[in-house]
Amino acid sequence: MFPSGRAKTPAQGFPQSLFSDVFARTAMTMDQAVREYIHDNQDRFLKDIARLVAQPSVSAKNEGVEECALLVKKMIEEIGGTTKMLKLDGAPTLVFGEVPSSSKKTLLFYNHYDVQPVEPLELWKSPPFQPEVRDGRMYGRGVSDDKGQLVARLKLIESYVKVHGEPPCNIKFCFEGEEEVGSGHLDQYVTAYPDLFKSDAVIWEFGKIDEKGRPVIGLGVKGMIYLELIVKTLNQDAHSMYAAALPNPVWRLVRLLNLIKDEREAILIPGWYDKVLPLAEDELKILEEEPSEAEHLLSTYGASGFAGDISLAEAKKSLASLPTANIAGIWAGYQGPGSKTVLPAEVHCKMDFRLVPGQDPEELLARFKKFLGDHGFTDVQVIAGTMEPAARTSYKSQLARAASDAAEEVFKTKPVLEISSAGTGPLYIFARRYGADAIDIGFSPIDDGIHAPNENVRLDLLEKGMIWMGQTIENYIA
Repeated sequence: MFPSGRAKTPAQGFPQSLFSDVFARTAMTMDQAVREYIHDNQDRFLKDIARLVAQPSVSAKNEGVEECALLVKKMIEEIGGTTKMLKLDGAPTLVFGEVPSSSKKTLLFYNHYDVQPVEPLELWKSPPFQPEVRDGRMYGRGVSDDKGQLVARLKLIESYVKVHGEPPCNIKFCFEGEEEVGSGHLDQYVTAYPDLFKSDAVIWEFGKIDEKGRPVIGLGVKGMIYLELIVKTLNQDAHSMYAAALPNPVWRLVRLLNLIKDEREAILIPGWYDKVLPLAEDELKILEEEPSEAEHLLSTYGASGFAGDISLAEAKKSLASLPTANIAGIWAGYQGPGSKTVLPAEVHCKMDFRLVPGQDPEELLARFKKFLGDHGFTDVQVIAGTMEPAARTSYKSQLARAASDAAEEVFKTKPVLEISSAGTGPLYIFARRYGADAIDIGFSPIDDGIHAPNENVRLDLLEKGMIWMGQTIENYIA
C-alpha cells in the first residue's frame, strides 16, 4: 500500500537538525523571553503534535477516542494545568483543563481531539496515524484539524508558565471528542457544568493562513439543521412491472424536493427568511474586500458555474450570510451492477440546512414539518439530527481587534477578516450562554487537505502562528 524504502519521520523520533533551517526568529513586541522559548523548543513542540496525531481517535467509528482523551489529559498536566475528565452517558469524554493566573480575565480555548475517518486509505502517501515529515510539511490524520492547533495552544501556555510561572490571563481548555460527528453532547456538558466553562473570550478550534500568506480571522459560523427523510409506500420491494398500479416512493420524494427551493436557490418554505439578520453596510464592505474561497470553487470542483447562475460577488455573499438547503444523499432500490427491475418499497434522503444569525433551528424545523403537511406529505417521516444556531462575533470587538493588530505585527500584512465561515460548529453554546466574543485564529495553510487523504500542516507556520496567538492574548488583556 505504501512505497517501500521511503525515508520516514514517525512520531517516535525526528532528526535534531530537521527544522534548523525552517524557523527564523521574528522581531516583534510580544514578550521577548516567551518568544525565545517558543523558538528554541520548536522541535519538541512538533514531536508533541506527532505524538497526539499518532493516537487514532475516529469518533465516527469510536476508534481510540477514550485513549486519546487520556493522552490529552496527560498533555495538559505536562504543561502545569489541572484537569477534569467529564463524562456523560453515551458521550465521549470531554477533557477540561485550567491554568490559573493573577489576571482577572479568563480566556477559553475550544478544540476537539477526535478526527475524521481516514478512508480512502489507498490515497494516503504515508500511514495516516504515523506522522511523517516531508517537503516542509507534517502529514497525518488530524495534524491540522484539530490536533496540531490543540497542541500549539498547549505549548504556547507552557511557554508562559516556564518563563513567568503563569500565563498572561486565566486559561481554560475545553477539548471534546465528538466534533467530527456533530458535537451532540457539548451543550449538555456546558449545561451540566455552567461555571466551569465561563470565560470572557473564546479562541475557537481552527485558524487559516490563505494562499497569499495572510492570516485569516474567522468571526463566525453558520448553524445547521440536519435531517433524514423517509418515504415508504410498500411493505417490501416489488417487481417494476407493477409500477402501473403501485405507488413508487422515489417519485413522491422527488416531487417533495422540487417544492423546497427554486432554480435560483431560494428556499420556498414560508417564513424561512423572516428572522435572517442582514449584514450591515460596513460588514458588506468587508465582505467585498475579503478574498473568498468562492473564487477557487469552480476550478477546484470542475463546476461550469455557481448554483442558480449567481455571480462571483453573489456567491461570496451567499457563502457568508445566506441560508442553504442541500441534498446530502438519496438511496433506494437496487444500486448494484447490471439491471434489476424493481419498484422500491422506501426511499431515504439526507438534507442539511445551513442557517445564519437570527434563525432558530427549532422554529424552522417546525416550519418545515408544517410545510410538509400543507402540501399533503404527512406520510414523510422526519428524523432530526444536528440542530445548531449560527453565531458571529463583531469585527469591532476587543478580541477581534486584538487579533487583527497582532496579525499585522507578526505577519507584516493586514489580516483577512472572514465575516462567517460557510461551515458549522457549536460556537453558539459559548456565545449565547456567556455573551463571550469568539474568533478562529491559527496556522493551518489553505491547502492543508483537512477531511481528505494526506492532511498536513506547514512547519514554517507553526512558530508564527503561536506567536500570533500569544500577541493576541497580550493585546486582549492590555
